[in-house]
Amino acid sequence: MPSPLHSTLTNIYIRIRHPPRPSPNTPIIIYFTPGVSIDALSNPDYAPSTTLSLTAHATTIHITPRSSPYPQPIHDTLAAYDWIRTHLLPHHPNPPPQIATCGSLLGGSLATTLALTECSPTGITACAVHNPIADWSTPFPPPQNQRGKALTSLRATSFAKSEHRYDPFASPLLFFRTPAFELPPPPSPFASVMSPTSSQDKADAGSDLVQAKRRYHRTYPPLDSGLRIPKTRVLVGREFALKDQVVELAELMQRSVDLHEKDGDARQEEANRISIAEFDGDGLGWEEKEVMEVGEWLGQGLRER
Repeated sequence: MPSPLHSTLTNIYIRIRHPPRPSPNTPIIIYFTPGVSIDALSNPDYAPSTTLSLTAHATTIHITPRSSPYPQPIHDTLAAYDWIRTHLLPHHPNPPPQIATCGSLLGGSLATTLALTECSPTGITACAVHNPIADWSTPFPPPQNQRGKALTSLRATSFAKSEHRYDPFASPLLFFRTPAFELPPPPSPFASVMSPTSSQDKADAGSDLVQAKRRYHRTYPPLDSGLRIPKTRVLVGREFALKDQVVELAELMQRSVDLHEKDGDARQEEANRISIAEFDGDGLGWEEKEVMEVGEWLGQGLRER
């Protein structure tokens, strides 16, 4: 088994795993953990990054951002990516190996954002996500069980301010459309002497205090930016509470490809750059067979030039 290398970067935990017999052109997969509140729902001893490394025959960079509210996870993600490019890629040949991002839940959100903002010709070329949280700004449905409560808790602890949920870097679906709901009003200064259920709490729980509004498409990537939406594989549980937003993200990413990138001979090639697959259950714990499927997909895609 490949042995992990541990590194700290401004208190960010990074673990590097190499596959058996790596070469200078071995692809790199940046894997983000799903979030502290959800991790306990799955096997704490199982590390998807190990399976990804072996199945894709790639070097995996396992990143655990600090357990701090947004925008800190975004800062940690960008700092880790800069560290990878500064310390790992200079040791590789020209052209350097291809890079992919991967993650689930909060980690899927970070993986998607990094892939969408660093998809230059020499940047990230593939992304595989499992139940990514694509839109934190839309109120989550009321939890039906303990697993649902863990998901709701993750939303509550990940944001100290409601407006941070409306940042596309936190909610990557908002790169492609406007928010579906108005920004909730700030908490009353008298909240501490009012009912425990403040206006902010009700808004977060999806009450009628959050006003829905018409959504409009946004153009992303910006024209002439040099960015190109990477090949993306999206896995979503049929019973995942946020399935609709995951499906919408995949559809809008493909819509962007269809509108802004297809031309002539490339039309057929780009027809399915964004693929989506459903699996049974809610998917709050990432099963090894699903990780293996993603690893095989990444292994094939990262070796295509």
